[in-house]
Amino acid sequence: MNTINPAQSTIRTALDTDRERLTPERIDERIKVQIASLTEENSSVWTSPDHNRREYVHGFFQYPAMMVPVVQKRIINIIKSAKPDIRNVIDPFMGSATSLVACMEHGLDCYGQDTNPLAVLIGKTKTGPYYVNEIKEKKAFFLMSIENDENTLIEADFAGLNKWFKPSVALELSRIVRAIRLEPNLFIRRFYWVNLAEIVRITSNDRTSTFKLHARPIEEIEVRECSPIKEFRLHINKSIEDLELYRDLLQNGNHLFRDAYRGTKKILLQDSSKKIFTPTGQNNFFDLLITSPPYGDNKTTVTYGQYSYLPLQWINLEDIDPIANKELLATTMEIDTRSLGGKIKKLSENQLNSLYIKSPTFKLVHSKLLFTSNDRVNKVMVFIQDLFNVVEQIFYVMKPNSYQVWTIGNRSVGGVEIPNNQILKEFMAHMGCKLVTQIEREIINKRMAKRNSGSVLMNAEDILIFRKIG
Repeated sequence: MNTINPAQSTIRTALDTDRERLTPERIDERIKVQIASLTEENSSVWTSPDHNRREYVHGFFQYPAMMVPVVQKRIINIIKSAKPDIRNVIDPFMGSATSLVACMEHGLDCYGQDTNPLAVLIGKTKTGPYYVNEIKEKKAFFLMSIENDENTLIEADFAGLNKWFKPSVALELSRIVRAIRLEPNLFIRRFYWVNLAEIVRITSNDRTSTFKLHARPIEEIEVRECSPIKEFRLHINKSIEDLELYRDLLQNGNHLFRDAYRGTKKILLQDSSKKIFTPTGQNNFFDLLITSPPYGDNKTTVTYGQYSYLPLQWINLEDIDPIANKELLATTMEIDTRSLGGKIKKLSENQLNSLYIKSPTFKLVHSKLLFTSNDRVNKVMVFIQDLFNVVEQIFYVMKPNSYQVWTIGNRSVGGVEIPNNQILKEFMAHMGCKLVTQIEREIINKRMAKRNSGSVLMNAEDILIFRKIG
């Protein structure tokens, strides 16, 4: 008869306890408890009005409706501590790569997608390599080449050039463009391009108070004096400092090798409603998703593409992504048209009934929208259909018992509230995901475009954490 000594019994009991502790349900509970504890300690912990939104590399370009870095970090810390075996992350609506940058501090393999080429450029720049020393060594020569340039050729050519840029501004921007093109290192060129994008934004004739393109009054343009070269000098000095700080942060965490990220990073110009990239081409790949989708079609919410239109006119698109081309700049709205809900079409009865089954809340909302214009009804229907397509695509590439963190807000169309949060919950449940917990976050001055009145302020959004049931 075999006997078990007391030491073996103790070890076996400890192992059994660990196995019990690490069940998906136990991990769910850990996440819920930690979030509840943080919220109880400080009711404004998820709002964080005093945070620095431009910390580290987030100051390169002022991207619209950016996710809050410190909030994303708190969520990632909680999930990673509850489930330490997380190795990779996907953000299908990457934007300015706030979530990916936060995940790099944990050494995760990072994957991101976006339909906006400027977002892809920003993401590729923020995620390195971080050739700070080489940039510093080249800075004097680079800036001197700008100052010594006497060429009068304007390097942008598009309808509306003279509307959006004063001749003196266009001339100085062109000199910066030519100096950037002389840089042989692609990664350093991207760093320069992102900084140029911010200078284009602040020196154009566009009002910076809204996300939609809207020219300043003629009398204001005539008296306004700004020098892109002067602004570029100031901005790039600050960006180099920020790049160095972030490089040092990653280096101290042993996440860099020769100034490049040790982990995998892959950023693509891609529509997430059509495809989610995985390096193996197979499903069940990702451990974690962190994202914030649009809250409606970009044309009537946040016009990311229109906001990016002018900067992209001055940037070599081939430096961004192999498939980036001038077709994306065919009109000021082309990029937004390619985003969720951007292409207006009428859903078939079968498509509509299918959405009703997946989300009873959407069925109720749709019945209310029928009393508004057909255009509004179609916009909402197409956006919701595209949103479900993303949810479905995501589901298949996530591992069993992986976690998804969605930051989403509701909107109003024709006086009817569109409860995106509830619709998303129902979509996720339909696909086989469990809502672990949710956080209501107060948001400060998050503008959404409104066709006839500038913008409407949103004051709350939800952070929804799901687990794919394994």
